[in-house]
Amino acid sequence: MSDNLIPMDFSKLLDVVLNDYEKHKKIFEIEENNFYRYEKDISIDYLGNKLVSPIGPAAGPHTQLAQNIITAYLTGSRYFEVKTVQVVDGIDMQKMIAKPCIDAKNVGYNVEWSTELTVENAMEQYIYASCLIEAMAKELQISNDKDFIINISVGYDLEGIKSQKIDSFIENLKDASNTNAFKNAIAILKENIGRFSNLTVEDVDNISPNISNIVTLSTMHGCKKEEIKSIATYLIENKKMNTFVKLNPTLLGYDNVRKILDDLGYNSIELSKTDFENDLQFDDAVKLVKDLKEISDRNGLTSGIKITNTLPVYNTREKLSGDKMYLSGKPLFPIAIGVAKKFFEAFPELHISFSGGIDKENVSKVLETGIMPATFSTILLKPRGYLNTINIAKKVEQIQDLELGKLNLEKLTKLIEETNTSENYKNKGEKETLNDQLTAFDCFKTSCGICVDTCPNRANIKLEVPNLSASYQIIHLDSRCNECGNCADFCPKGGKPYFKKITIFENEVDFKHSNNPGLKRLDGSKYLIRGIKGEIAEIEIDIEEESSDLFMTTVKELIKKYPYLF
Repeated sequence: MSDNLIPMDFSKLLDVVLNDYEKHKKIFEIEENNFYRYEKDISIDYLGNKLVSPIGPAAGPHTQLAQNIITAYLTGSRYFEVKTVQVVDGIDMQKMIAKPCIDAKNVGYNVEWSTELTVENAMEQYIYASCLIEAMAKELQISNDKDFIINISVGYDLEGIKSQKIDSFIENLKDASNTNAFKNAIAILKENIGRFSNLTVEDVDNISPNISNIVTLSTMHGCKKEEIKSIATYLIENKKMNTFVKLNPTLLGYDNVRKILDDLGYNSIELSKTDFENDLQFDDAVKLVKDLKEISDRNGLTSGIKITNTLPVYNTREKLSGDKMYLSGKPLFPIAIGVAKKFFEAFPELHISFSGGIDKENVSKVLETGIMPATFSTILLKPRGYLNTINIAKKVEQIQDLELGKLNLEKLTKLIEETNTSENYKNKGEKETLNDQLTAFDCFKTSCGICVDTCPNRANIKLEVPNLSASYQIIHLDSRCNECGNCADFCPKGGKPYFKKITIFENEVDFKHSNNPGLKRLDGSKYLIRGIKGEIAEIEIDIEEESSDLFMTTVKELIKKYPYLF
């Protein structure tokens, strides 16, 4: 068992998508009846791009792999802040992230950093996602043209961003025409054009190589204003990118943040005054924003701010490692919206992108203030996962007029007043910690599937098995799992599905490093298997031969229905 993600190449990605849809009428476990199609035209021109809806996942666990971005698109997202890249990447970054790294059982905490992939792999995944979304949008008749935006994110210092590694990442996503990833994606789509019903070769030729013209700068907590300005200036002047600077919730001030948390019932959350003192101060932030606007105006580009980053707090819980963790979700919303109001009062017109506790209850109210896009992460980590986007998308579609950048202080002030008295943001308390009763089979006699929905990486699938007392069996895909721990948070049996469920392994090394029951295809019909009791064998599997053993019955059904996953 490995906690390292193995990204799919484009051929495998396309094969999974097409087979999922053809054989099971779903894609990455999103049923066809949940594919979200916008019925009302609420599209806007956003920095030269058509944007059908200004919502989508924030940079984080839901935008690291191509399948995550595709899944988000299918459920209504159209604005994607893909996970941050920096010079430290791949195996070096994986060693720095303790697992589990997510704790979203009540509010939201994480100890994640930037992408766990190499920068090159991340670039490929973002190109693959963009190409395949365009192709599948046409095939599924969701959209006839590119209707989404990918916003790349880079960090954390000027030296690293100037490096060849990050420079190539930025340039290749501005125009991917000459990258192997884009060329391969286009070639593979054409080779498989006979598998499509609506997509044509002409459509493939029209797929845009311009993956992104927007970058968000992410810096470390405590980064000095001079460094932030120098990086943003470089991105505008040298890279010619529309540039947003991600700002921290500490801008609201320690006393204000402490009062908000206490009033909402989050008294146990411990803050460090030092974090507030060392972070960028508001007066400096105002000058920074003014300076960057002048620089971007001179270059015919747009600059803005991203509100907000997560909030650093002391780690007083048992799940995550380290002294500090980073807070998101419901309690972050009133803090982030308070920061937004401070900037509203300082700037009559400013491009503000918002993240922090967005859900179906507040998304339309935020957008109606003129703040957009609105991105979210914690709500996608809750039960129903990506499907929670559908309710958010429906709320957005009901908005009468989206006025980008036309900030409405009156509406924002009213929203803050409502937030201060709303039950939506108050601490609901921790749910009981359950004893582990999870088994390889039959989680429940009826449907559950929470571990399928809450996995950002689509690492769990539902498999119908004849004569199983439950509606279906859960199968785990090792290569898609980084052991973030989110599915375990919500398992009604108190267990870790990524350790208990029958697992498909990508390679023999990961198979041998695991104790999971599961299998690795060797050649033809020959498989390396580990049974429920841990017994290992190499066997030929005849999928048509009946078996009285529940494990082998499940394995044969898995091979029969999902041969393309091996």
